[in-house]
Amino acid sequence: MLVVIISLQLLILIFGMNTIRSIEYVDTVLNIIDFLLILHVVDRHTNTSYKLIWSIIIYAIPLIGGVIYLMFAERKVPKSLRNEMTRSLQRSEGLLTQNKEYQDNLQDRDLRQQFDYVLNVGSYPYYQNSSAKYFSDGMSCFEDMLSKIRKARYFIFLEYFIVKDGVMLRSLIKELLNKVDEGVKVYFMYDDGGSLTSLPDDFKQNLNDRGIHCTEFSKVSAYLSLMSKTNNRNHRKICVIDNKYAYLGGFNIGDEYIDEKIRFGKWKDCGIRISGKAVNSVTIMFIQFYNAMVSDAISYHDYLLDYPLLDRKGFFQPFSSSPSTDDYVARTVHLNLINHAKDYIYISTPYLILDHGFTTALVTASRNGVEVVINVPHIPDKKTVFMVTRSNYEVLVKNGIRVFEYTPGFMHSKNIIVDDKIAIVGSINMDYRSYYLNYECGVLIGEDKVIMDIKKDYLKCIAESQEIGLNDIENISFIVRIARGFMKLLSPLF
Repeated sequence: MLVVIISLQLLILIFGMNTIRSIEYVDTVLNIIDFLLILHVVDRHTNTSYKLIWSIIIYAIPLIGGVIYLMFAERKVPKSLRNEMTRSLQRSEGLLTQNKEYQDNLQDRDLRQQFDYVLNVGSYPYYQNSSAKYFSDGMSCFEDMLSKIRKARYFIFLEYFIVKDGVMLRSLIKELLNKVDEGVKVYFMYDDGGSLTSLPDDFKQNLNDRGIHCTEFSKVSAYLSLMSKTNNRNHRKICVIDNKYAYLGGFNIGDEYIDEKIRFGKWKDCGIRISGKAVNSVTIMFIQFYNAMVSDAISYHDYLLDYPLLDRKGFFQPFSSSPSTDDYVARTVHLNLINHAKDYIYISTPYLILDHGFTTALVTASRNGVEVVINVPHIPDKKTVFMVTRSNYEVLVKNGIRVFEYTPGFMHSKNIIVDDKIAIVGSINMDYRSYYLNYECGVLIGEDKVIMDIKKDYLKCIAESQEIGLNDIENISFIVRIARGFMKLLSPLF
């Protein structure tokens, strides 16, 4: 329908401009079509800020605004990708089931509601008999990951948004090739959009020729009709080894993530290694995506290996968030953590792009007496996005929320810790792209001792950060305020 509306605009413009007398008629018809297009935008089940900015663009730039919307704004996952993902997910039905005993063991009502939300909407169960180790930087996590890869006996799954040629990638490939020689099956998937300019053209073919099963997620197309496909990227970061260990977190495969290359000062990242029954979900998550790109390449049952149960009482819920539905699981998980907090909320995020609902939730929590602390970068990787981040400071600080900038460099961790009893670690940024456009993943952790390790790292980062006070906010020039306000208006486009 949207394509029909814009095509009609073009036809009227081409044929109607043949005579000067028709100009007024053409202008009227184009205005009517723009109005219909705006109605289409407003009727979408999506964020209000997003609707507002695109309505402005369509109204302000007749015809061209509609074409830009078609190219970049349609958040609906392209039909081909949506069908591929749906078919793959359907084939895994019945593999992700909730253990009733684990469910009954979760006595805390607030926690139970949050875990049950992901179970009921995202279809990902939560587990006990699992454990986790937290890593406070990319290098320590990567070194641990390599040590487990060297001990792999059956398979290795890797899935990353960004893969860059460099020391990190070469050392990883070296270990993977060694395992291939030992008969270990290795599957490697990277996002084509995220890695578009950072890998040689023959990367995929080269790995396949050497025995590593490699594919890209959602190959980028230059055709106008498929431009929206570039919107829905696989932002997940996953490594699974023998269904025994799973790594998730914020770091990709690139030298800056292990401080081998300095881009924006010290790169603050994190990762988490899961062991035990909870790894099943991560193994299935990888196969779902790989099989969507390479039809039925992997059999689930060949990789869901069993091990002796760990006697651990904490709760772990690995999950994935998809733009293919209107549930916006990642956004709701974040909101649930904020809305259920009683004592404190500690947030670390590289991007702080808040809509009205999120701002209200944070301010309400603070007014309820909850300590709310947010840690963001001091040295940004994207200056325009950083302007939006800083544009949010005033309303937060004035309502008792403490905001810190990580002065040593770039804060890339994406963690939330609440009340010493629940936390999330994963790939989810606090921005529109993670909430509405990208495929994301994370692990929700409840009542486990690893939460205190995450908290300890957070407090260490705060000690190295500078707090933003009212004086810092009020002593901003008029020009900067205007620029930040403009960028905030455009923030749903980032």
